[in-house]
Amino acid sequence: MVDQVMLLRSTESLCPICLRRIPAKVVGESDDNVYMEKSCPAHGSFRVLVWKGIKSWVLWDKLNDWEPERFEGEENATEVSMGCPFDCGLCPQHLRKACIIVAEVTNRCNLTCPVCFASANERYVYDASIDAVENMLKTVLRYECKNTVPTVQISGGEPTIRDDLPEIVDTAKKLGIEHIMVNTNGIRIAKDKKFLRCLKESGVNVIYLQFDGVTDDVYLKLRGINLMDVKVKAIKNCAELGIGVVLVPTVVKDINFHQIGDMITFAKRWVPTVRGVHFQPISYFGRYPYQPNNDSRITIPDMLNAIEKQTNEEIRASNFVPINMGRGCEAHCSFTNVSILTEGRSLLPITDFPSENDILKNGSGRDVASGPKHARKEIRNYWKSVGESACTCSCKFYTGDFGELAECLQEYYLSISGMIFQDVWNIDTKRCKKCCIHLVTPDGRLVPFCTFNITNVEGKTLYRDQVYKRYITLNESSTGKC
Repeated sequence: MVDQVMLLRSTESLCPICLRRIPAKVVGESDDNVYMEKSCPAHGSFRVLVWKGIKSWVLWDKLNDWEPERFEGEENATEVSMGCPFDCGLCPQHLRKACIIVAEVTNRCNLTCPVCFASANERYVYDASIDAVENMLKTVLRYECKNTVPTVQISGGEPTIRDDLPEIVDTAKKLGIEHIMVNTNGIRIAKDKKFLRCLKESGVNVIYLQFDGVTDDVYLKLRGINLMDVKVKAIKNCAELGIGVVLVPTVVKDINFHQIGDMITFAKRWVPTVRGVHFQPISYFGRYPYQPNNDSRITIPDMLNAIEKQTNEEIRASNFVPINMGRGCEAHCSFTNVSILTEGRSLLPITDFPSENDILKNGSGRDVASGPKHARKEIRNYWKSVGESACTCSCKFYTGDFGELAECLQEYYLSISGMIFQDVWNIDTKRCKKCCIHLVTPDGRLVPFCTFNITNVEGKTLYRDQVYKRYITLNESSTGKC
């Protein structure tokens, strides 16, 4: 608790009305919450909740001292002209190379979700040709890669609307993209197993499945239709074909926040097919540009405390670290935990947030209490308590040999993570410059995901519409064959 306002960070943000860049401050206040405060000369002042708990904000912020794994492409695609966030491409001000590239191949969809960040099915139709997709992927290889190729997530709209999606995946594989995810609502892969098999044969590694809860009332509110049976069928089909799945819930207070623990329990039942749950608290952009009140905001501490409480402390808040901890990503954007699924079907966390002493002692805390040594220690401690007996889980490995055990546990794990996407209300240019999720555009640029999707209160976008309206196509189905 503080008796007066504590300045934690000076940065820049945007006016939610006119999208002008304006000065902003991140401050801790007497209620122990952290807010962004900013003021537009034309439209007044704004105050937005960004974190709960000043001490934990400061502790997570210490992880921002680490040197980023810098953008390492051949060259920058754009020059600095107007300054962040108006020159994305990436420009020389960007500090972080990509961990995931999003490639949107259509803006058509078979749903009209009230919370769609892409505003799919509205205003115009965009379908990238195979040649256009190939050029987008070549952009990724040109600007992002010297030694490593990031994961590519094929997205939309709803990409499975395209019959030629397997051809798109095959094109990516032939270019050298090793890890490919398909972002989908699951409707087509639930009813069309042949199409799903084609996706696997073309090289899809993971299905990134929209999954908002375990009851149909949640889907009615967030998606406008009952979808629970569809989700289960999609996962079942993936299990039968040996395709990994990550469940991706959009989390909204008063709709599905109370089902966070239930979704983790559901995921456990489907390991090893389900490899993770990636929570995405609602952000106010796209089809959902409304002005939020601070009570509706979901912060990282909200998520971690809910996970701890709703799993009955099977996973604790202290078991989470920022995604890509120690690699220069903005620490306040995300959280992640990896847990082993034991033979008793409970989760054994192998990640822990480093202590303040460890962070100070190491200058960064990188690989402290969350790296391979810590994981091996936790695994050994667990199996030591079990004893040298035959493993009773379906993997059938002998528990006495650590090498065999490690091989077994490559399958029986669950990652629980989350990303707090920025919107026009809380956008922080210091966060933008360290973004590692980049969207590749058909005009040969790479734009941080949050920046690309920024929408003002009237629905005007910063990048999305301006980019895709130049590539409007006819509203026709793709004709590619499997």
